[in-house]
Amino acid sequence: MDDSLWARFVDSSKQELSPPKEIQSKLLTIDTFQWQTPSVQSSGDTIMQISLNKQDWHDVRDPNSDSSFGYYQSPHVTSISPSFGHVKATKDVTIDVSGSGFACLDEACSDLQCRFGNSPSQYIFVKGVLANSELIRCKVPEYTKPDVLGVEVTINGESYTSDNKTYGFFDPFVLDAVPRLISTDGSTQIEIKGLGFVNSGQSKASLNNRTHSLLCGDGPCTKPAVFKDKNTLITSTFA
Repeated sequence: MDDSLWARFVDSSKQELSPPKEIQSKLLTIDTFQWQTPSVQSSGDTIMQISLNKQDWHDVRDPNSDSSFGYYQSPHVTSISPSFGHVKATKDVTIDVSGSGFACLDEACSDLQCRFGNSPSQYIFVKGVLANSELIRCKVPEYTKPDVLGVEVTINGESYTSDNKTYGFFDPFVLDAVPRLISTDGSTQIEIKGLGFVNSGQSKASLNNRTHSLLCGDGPCTKPAVFKDKNTLITSTFA
């Protein structure tokens, strides 16, 4: 098809909400075209218009509505609770996903989902339950190995949040600790290498020898360990 076609969004008073965009010829046929919706300043109903000359515009409306398209406020995830659980945890564990802009776009809330995973090849999709506009509940999927997975949500079944919140499946196993030589003044920082670590905020490291626990002062040599990544915890030594 050689003819040109432009598309744009306007409001009910025909004020332009997005600049006209020419549709690429490869996305245009005699009776259809593909167009990526542009960003707008606020949520609400809009009217799509098309033009063959970028001057004379024609409305493209939903036959059952006075508008063509509805924009909603983009949802955002601010926290997940709990943010970790054991690989061998019981079934039917749920997480509370807190944030803003959560909604159901139909009566069945059919498009509300949580997505677990770090890449498209490993995504796990779970049906979400809307508690209110700031809270979604999702069942934690069964997962057979320790890992930290990204968690995002969608309310339209297509566009997911990108807020980089995670859920950790932990089953910790220590492989190594570096450095092997530590100072007697307690100033050495130790990296604990292993598998299955999560950011629980409760991790601790204990120093001992092969036959019995070491004593530091009046108690065991135990210190908090800080999560660096799913394979590394950081702790310090004792004087």
